[in-house]
Amino acid sequence: MSQYSPLLAIITGSFELLAALYFFILFKNRKINTGIKPLITILFFLSGYQLMEAANCVFPGNTMLVRFSFADITWLPALGVYYSYKINNSEKKSYKRISFLFTSSAIFFTGWFIMNPLSVRLKSCQAFFATYTNEFPVFQYYGLYYQLGMLFMVIFSVQALVTTENTRERMIISDFVIGSLLFIIPSLIITAFYAKFRGSMPSVMCHFALFLGVFIVKSLIREQKYENISVYDVFPINQ
Repeated sequence: MSQYSPLLAIITGSFELLAALYFFILFKNRKINTGIKPLITILFFLSGYQLMEAANCVFPGNTMLVRFSFADITWLPALGVYYSYKINNSEKKSYKRISFLFTSSAIFFTGWFIMNPLSVRLKSCQAFFATYTNEFPVFQYYGLYYQLGMLFMVIFSVQALVTTENTRERMIISDFVIGSLLFIIPSLIITAFYAKFRGSMPSVMCHFALFLGVFIVKSLIREQKYENISVYDVFPINQ
């Protein structure tokens, strides 16, 4: 296996971070679609993991940073479920309860990673991905949380896509579903059938999540056009 290169993680993380900052500033004082802010938040967390992974591999030995990178990406399922709950027009309380359950789980795992110095360790960095090790049974529940989170995120979003009549909202949801499937399915296949990628699920998944990031940015650009917001409205420039 070739030596690790941080280039992919840095480029991907920088793209996601700059996009998140730009659209956060663009939409922060405006009444917008309820699903927009969760999408921007997802971009922030995706960029956070990418940049921390690059730092972990280029400057190894900082166990706190490794744990923070895991704490960061722990929020992807919870945010995805929250987004799909917010865009769903169903009045069922079960959607809210499920979203609350995943948010509570994310808080628990975040606290566990940060407070436990041995919760996760960086094993190696090769090519473009990082491999981690852990020795605690709680990781079985973490894996269950992650897989169920991805499942509910997609199911709720597809249901919203089917039931929503608003064309504008359907386009946003459609982008989210496509982006989600493009990073979830390849990640699961690669880590399940290729032994060298076992233990690298967070790294592999976050690299493929670039597809999700691209489709989120596509939706945000479309929303900017719908709202008729100019860059000059946010960043006044004397011409």
